[in-house]
Amino acid sequence: MQFGGRGRLEGHPPGEVDGARFEGRFVIFALSDRDGPVFGPDASLFDSELTARLGRGARSAHLVAVRSGITMEGFVTDEGDDFPGHVYGRTSTSTRLRIYFDDQPDGSRHFDDRAAFTRGELVATYEGEEFFQINPRAGVFDTRLNYRILSSSPFTFHGRTVDLGQMFPRMVEASHGQNPEPDPAPEAIPDEPPFNVREPGVFANRFPVGGSLFAVS
Repeated sequence: MQFGGRGRLEGHPPGEVDGARFEGRFVIFALSDRDGPVFGPDASLFDSELTARLGRGARSAHLVAVRSGITMEGFVTDEGDDFPGHVYGRTSTSTRLRIYFDDQPDGSRHFDDRAAFTRGELVATYEGEEFFQINPRAGVFDTRLNYRILSSSPFTFHGRTVDLGQMFPRMVEASHGQNPEPDPAPEAIPDEPPFNVREPGVFANRFPVGGSLFAVS
């Protein structure tokens, strides 16, 4: 599975990532199994009519995903010797990846509209544990996740019916992104799991991120 999108992150002191809530909103642009592309050779996961008018992206995507979670703990490799280290961490296993299928996107979806990413049919929910590495000097980060399926339902696209939970019951993700920057339009953190373990807050930062997910046995 290949995907790309944007993330949002709760404001927190530099280097102190423990407890920070985050959410990613993604467009899935390729899906393959051991036999090749799941929906046939060169099949696009974007709506052709909308692509012609609006281009490829969230507005014309048939498959999108939302990943929500909370950073559990982090540590740094700085030791006060003026040698910049990296920030490392992992998230709580309350992290969830939800994948939605939109049979007829209407062209209105965009990354600043959370509800637009959850309007389709929920076809898979995964539990995830994330491990990340932030490079302050380069301004980038890398992240890896372990996923296991919690629930799924079949859907039909390009004449083929698939069940992601049966196809990919366990996955690993390798992604790369740009370090967060202040969001000019901060967003209230939803009052729902896993975020509602704490008081209301705000997604104050944003960042681009994307990568690949691989099925594992």
